[in-house]
Amino acid sequence: MFATNLDYHDVPSLRDGECYHVFISYSSTDYERTHSLIDQLEECGLQVCYHERDFIPGRTVLENMSDCIQESQKVLLVLSSEFVRSRWCLLEANMSLFRDCLERKPIVPVLLEPGVSIPLHLCHLTYLEANNPDFKNKLLKVLCTPNQQLQGSTVVPFQLPDSQIHVNPSRRLVLH
Repeated sequence: MFATNLDYHDVPSLRDGECYHVFISYSSTDYERTHSLIDQLEECGLQVCYHERDFIPGRTVLENMSDCIQESQKVLLVLSSEFVRSRWCLLEANMSLFRDCLERKPIVPVLLEPGVSIPLHLCHLTYLEANNPDFKNKLLKVLCTPNQQLQGSTVVPFQLPDSQIHVNPSRRLVLH
């Protein structure tokens, strides 16, 4: 699923207060697929943050989430049916949205499987599709683009009134 060579992208430098290029939020049921992606991103030189390895024991989950999002340049949401059913995943998504509003921290949603019902508060985000043949190159391009060049790229000026929507496959993140 994630088999492309990405070595030609320049890995951005971390600024003061940043420890990671990306914080990844995902459901534990998507562990294998997500960790395959994590391994490949780290092989490309990106510093990836995820809860099993990087949360500090003894601290509350909320403190760990907040600090890891704060210390990351971007947030990647691995959207699946299980993600939208998980209270912890949705809390991480909500915290990411809050950070995005305060700090212009880009949120990069990845649709792991087609047909996922996305909650209303996430439906304004454009996304990458994991089954797209060029997915990995598009993802790395976003992760290696400085945040100031991505400002406003995660917001689409349209929201449906339903509490949940079905993702329209034509709403893809287009990178120039």
